[in-house]
This record gives sequence, C-alpha cells and structure tokens, in this order.
Amino acid sequence: MRAELAALLTGAPVVLQCPIVLVGLTLFASGFLRAQPVPAAPQDLRERWDAYLQRTYSWRRIGIVIAETAFDQTFELRKCGRFPFCFPHDIGGALARRTAGTSIEFGMGALLREDIRRRPSNLRGLPRRLAYALLHAPLAARPDGAWRPCYSRVAGTFGGIAVSSAWNGRPLTASRFFEGFGWSLTSQLQDALWTEFEPDMKRVGHRFAGRLWRRHQASPPEPVP
Repeated sequence: MRAELAALLTGAPVVLQCPIVLVGLTLFASGFLRAQPVPAAPQDLRERWDAYLQRTYSWRRIGIVIAETAFDQTFELRKCGRFPFCFPHDIGGALARRTAGTSIEFGMGALLREDIRRRPSNLRGLPRRLAYALLHAPLAARPDGAWRPCYSRVAGTFGGIAVSSAWNGRPLTASRFFEGFGWSLTSQLQDALWTEFEPDMKRVGHRFAGRLWRRHQASPPEPVP
C-alpha cells in the first residue's frame, strides 16, 4: 500500500507530497477565522462571460502561460529529444490545457450557479487575512451567499489534465491525475493569496521604489574627469 501511494505521488508537487502541511495550514486557518464576509451580488451570465474571456484569451494571461512554460523548459532541456520543437509543443499544450479547463469551469459554474470570483476579505490582522485566503481558495459562493467546494474548478482541472494527456500522447494515469490536481491546488492558493495581499505588495513596492529614488537623488554626482 505504501509503495502504491508513493507511486501516485511521484512527481507531484510538494503540497501533495506533504499532507501534514495541508492539515497544518487548515488547522491554522480554522483557528483564526471566525467569520466569513458575505459575498457581493450574485454573478450574472454577462459578467461571468467577460471574466472567462479575460482569464482565457487576454494577452496578459497568455504571456503568463508562455513565461511559465519557458521557465519550466530551462529545467527540462535534457528531457527534450526534439530541440527546439519542444518549446512550441509545450506552449501549445499549456494553452490547450488552460483553455479546456477555463471553458469547462465557465460552463459548470454557470450550470451550478457558482460564484468563483476572488475578493479580498477586508479583515484586519495578518493571521485572519491569511486564514481567509487559505480556506476560501478552493471554495465558491452560492447565490444565497453560503460557501461550498468549487465543483466547477474540480471539473475544469480534470478536463485540463485529460486534454494535456491527449496532447502529449500519454495515458491518463492516476499519478498524472494527482500531479495535475496538485499543481492546480497550488495555483488556487497562489491566486487567493495574491488577491488578498496584492494591495499590500504594491504599496510596499511603491514605498521601496520611492526610497531608492530619493536616495539616488540625494547622492552627489560623480566628478567628470
């Protein structure tokens, strides 16, 4: 049994290889989070459609996919037996996987009436804000404002994994499914944390850039030889 579990988790992200980390994060979040803010007005079909187009076909999202693929390629050059054709092949596979996933997520979200928009918590205190982001990363809001697991994201993740396996000509095995699902979970956590702390990160960045600029302005000019 241990050997089979190890085989399933081979190649999976660290978040799946260390279940204790997930349990610890959940307990940490549950201990600090006492109230969930009520979501805004339910998401209508037009707003859902606009969000789908933005997440799937915007140049920013496509650029992020290309940058991530290029970054991954730097660590897998030895595995490429058809250089330089591996890079466009991997980019096409990443775009096909993302398009399939977001399309299924759009359809299932509209059918199940799930609101998958991410919003900051507007809470105070780092522990509570961190807890909100971690607990709500895999959740979606119902029309009545209650939270439940985001089934549309699960369906989209499964569809993206199936498309990726077909694109690469590989069978859809349990190990590849767990690997893809693990990376999807880490991506959801990153999105949730970025949504919560993006204003703080931008404020710190502007403050740091301002200090560097003032220090540069205060430094004496170099003498001309």
